[in-house]
Amino acid sequence: MRQSGIIVAIIFGLTFISGCAEYQKKEIKLNWDEPAKWEIGGDGKSVIEVTEVPAKVGNGLQIKYELKGDPHGYVIIKKRFTEIPSEDIPITFLIKAEAPSNFEIKFIDADGSTFFKTVSLRGYRDWTQVIVYKNNLEYGWGGDDKFNGLSQLEFAISGQGRGTVLLDEAGFGSAGLKSSFPLAGPILDPDRELPGIGFKQRRDAELIPEDPLVLEWLKQMQDLSSPGRAILASTEDNQAHTFNNSLVAMAFIVKGEKERAERILDFYAKATVRDNDDPSVQNFFYKGEARGFFQYVELNAKNSVAAYHNPGNSDRWMGDMAWMLTAYKYYEKTYNSDRYKEITNLLKDLLISWYKDADDGLGGYIQHGWRKGDSKLHENYGHPEGNIDCYAVLKLCGEDEYADKIKIWLDRVLKGDNLPLDLYTWRVLAFGKDYVALLNIPEYDLRYRKTVTFNGKQAMGFFSSADINVNNVWLDGTGHIACAFITLGDRQRGYFYANQLDAFLIDRDREGVHTRTLPYTANTEGGYGGFRQDKGFISVAAWYIFAKNKFNPLQLEQTP
Repeated sequence: MRQSGIIVAIIFGLTFISGCAEYQKKEIKLNWDEPAKWEIGGDGKSVIEVTEVPAKVGNGLQIKYELKGDPHGYVIIKKRFTEIPSEDIPITFLIKAEAPSNFEIKFIDADGSTFFKTVSLRGYRDWTQVIVYKNNLEYGWGGDDKFNGLSQLEFAISGQGRGTVLLDEAGFGSAGLKSSFPLAGPILDPDRELPGIGFKQRRDAELIPEDPLVLEWLKQMQDLSSPGRAILASTEDNQAHTFNNSLVAMAFIVKGEKERAERILDFYAKATVRDNDDPSVQNFFYKGEARGFFQYVELNAKNSVAAYHNPGNSDRWMGDMAWMLTAYKYYEKTYNSDRYKEITNLLKDLLISWYKDADDGLGGYIQHGWRKGDSKLHENYGHPEGNIDCYAVLKLCGEDEYADKIKIWLDRVLKGDNLPLDLYTWRVLAFGKDYVALLNIPEYDLRYRKTVTFNGKQAMGFFSSADINVNNVWLDGTGHIACAFITLGDRQRGYFYANQLDAFLIDRDREGVHTRTLPYTANTEGGYGGFRQDKGFISVAAWYIFAKNKFNPLQLEQTP
């Protein structure tokens, strides 16, 4: 399942040092507890009020806020510095909150490089001391991933809700104070470069053959999911996602199931009625305007919602359009056919119409598309994940000028070692062998790579982001990295991760037909509470087939 929007920081657990009756009071300066010492801002919709009130030690800052952004908002206070302190000097403050939102600590240098930590404000009813050094913070965005000294400190409150946050004794602390947080950055596996074949080495000499019952599950899902036996529910429910169906169409082509691929591709190709005036039906046009396809729709009529209608808050997201166009290009390449010429051109032209040059003229990006049931067109920033997809498909379409500009932009904005997993794996799949070293960033790092037990079997795979506090495997991402290693890098390492997927196979009876499939995640940790481990997910089944057939879906190449 794809999600669009800003890359969201990992919310760490309650790691502040609690209880501060005898807090570490070795400050150099404590002169920031007045509102006049700070600049105040926000997203333009949210509300913030900063006042001086009695606090833990004398007076401090009271921040009252209400977040009104869609879907998330933020407010911010910031302080600029004319003299750059040493990185050995921490920022320290006391905090007390009655608030449901997140608190962000940001160190920013002169060229805009932003390093940050995000924590939850929930439960901080007692005063708590925070001591934070630059080496506790991850690179986020802006400038480059090198820190050249603290030029600006920002405290932001983000997410949803309203509340009150109190800050006191804010200032520089003395070198040597014990930090409230662990060191940021990778947690490298000591066995990461162990030679040989085996579980610790993360290499297999042979690829376990594909289980044919996974393809059978996809067939049964297509035949049982929707009217006309066309598109598939993402799992055994009533929602069909454009991205997931694009993957399945390609998986059917990989397996020679041409007619089944055509059912999916025909569905979207026919959903191009130019005078459509229903704003919620899955149709490329609305009153003659090209808008693209919704990310997801309800498959069958339900609760007064007709079949193939979106439930009111679905995006028509550019990344999904890129994957759908990729599926059409794969059909065209495989069968040397112009059957889908019209929809191919519509999708390509739509993406190009959403292209925007970067503000500084160095490259550019495809904008988001229609958001939240067409309530908004685009955001005011680019989305890297979706633009990797757009780069790849525009290359396939011969639109090298746009693709090359997108790549310039992506190379500039994607930095650091704590990005979402697919920003490493998909770049390798899209950009090729010159980028294969990116796979070592998550593959060596135990914040990403996890070992779990599933149905009594030990297996290794990858979480969707860098979080040492979560022990879960995201099966889509494990499929990504298997495909990338097999087709462009270390084939034996790719075999290993493709073979790990077999440990997650589960038996499913589909109206008397025995099939096998794979769940979306190994368990519910890390924000995946809405996913069940006893049901399959069609995107994972597609990535399983891609990996077992040594297929790169972003270059449409199959390794011999």
